[in-house]
Amino acid sequence: MTDQKTSTVSSDQEGIRNLLARLKAQSLHMDFQGQREMAFSLVLKPYLDPITAQYLAPLPEEIALAEWYLYADFFPTDGHPSLIEQVRDTITEHIPEEERTWLDPVRHSYMDLLQIMAIDQETHPPCLHLQSMGDQQRFNVPYLEETPVQKDRVLLTRLIRGSSGAYLPGPPLVLSLAIGQTLLAFTHDLRRGIEFSTGNFALAEWPEFTNEYGYLLIWGMAKLRGGAIATADAQVKYWNETGEPFLYAIAFYEHHEFQTLARGLDEWDHMSLQPTSPDGETLQRKAWVQHTQDEQSPLYAAARFTLTSTQLTVEADTADRLDAIKHQLAATFGFSLHFKGETLDTPPHSLPYVDLLADTYVAPPVTVTVKEENTLLSTLLEKIYLDWAEQPSPSLKGKTPRQYCREHHDTKKVAELIDQMERNDLGLQRTGQRAYDYSILRAHIGLEE
Repeated sequence: MTDQKTSTVSSDQEGIRNLLARLKAQSLHMDFQGQREMAFSLVLKPYLDPITAQYLAPLPEEIALAEWYLYADFFPTDGHPSLIEQVRDTITEHIPEEERTWLDPVRHSYMDLLQIMAIDQETHPPCLHLQSMGDQQRFNVPYLEETPVQKDRVLLTRLIRGSSGAYLPGPPLVLSLAIGQTLLAFTHDLRRGIEFSTGNFALAEWPEFTNEYGYLLIWGMAKLRGGAIATADAQVKYWNETGEPFLYAIAFYEHHEFQTLARGLDEWDHMSLQPTSPDGETLQRKAWVQHTQDEQSPLYAAARFTLTSTQLTVEADTADRLDAIKHQLAATFGFSLHFKGETLDTPPHSLPYVDLLADTYVAPPVTVTVKEENTLLSTLLEKIYLDWAEQPSPSLKGKTPRQYCREHHDTKKVAELIDQMERNDLGLQRTGQRAYDYSILRAHIGLEE
């Protein structure tokens, strides 16, 4: 274990800053553009995937790390010398000694995960006491005025170790300790995979590994951020404009055993029968609400069942809950129910922000407007009912609506079923507005208006 002293020599700091500026200018030369793009594509590879790019972009600190990788670690594939070699061997202009003295430290630097062990405000200038999470080496660096740091946070950065001290070439990516530990575990897994596939067990030494494969820390960071976003997004709660849970996971069934289903649903746990308004119609219709069972959460309606003489609609607050209900329905009623379709798509919303300084991810709730709700229902019902026109129906003796009309030379039964669907329209029940134009279904089957 080593303990590097803090650099207090301003000329040294100016030298490394000028060298990095020179390396950047060299990398932007026209004949080096292809190599520059190759290096960036390698480091930021996870973010360039077309699917990933839709919801995840590299952070500014990760782009900076990709640039430093280009300066220090990247070896061109087209015969060019590395950028360090290009600057070192320059004869057309004078390279000051205070810059040259940093060429080797830059070349031998590597990305690292550094835990903040202490912040010393008594020294001048104040400094951070850091420890590598990879090999437990300790370093001191000047305090970062522009970066929010505190004890036990983790810095993903490149540490340049010079003869007079250690230097951070730019703002690090600051992580919570838990995220830093997870990222280290991801990286160790990747390292073991490389060791196994190449047989190069020298990579067990942390500096040797990160000097060659430091970009895997960025790959792990992308994996971690993507997983954190997915975890947070899966926990989003959806509410309607009246402050009630928004039941976005919906399944449709057909049946022809109203009394059997009604008796069976009455016996389910945590179910309460809701009053229904048939609008003067003598229709068979019952509705139940199923409440949460988790004693740690406030009691709320997590699912709703609406049973008519020919249909059962199930609405739930999550896809997982709907899936569990579907299994229970299958186990309870078997072939009495004929599945017609479902939607599990969450309402449109922005992906939650993931705070890399937090140990947990809490996504804010999303309020779904009536307009958005009707759009969701309209899309679902259009698919359900146009498919219904082409599928055997238990209410039509196993015939499709088209077959029934043709074989019985009678459209009255089919027309009555569509009228009943319209009266029990899901949008009408939820928002007071019909979500589907049933004249489309009538025209699709060939019924007269």
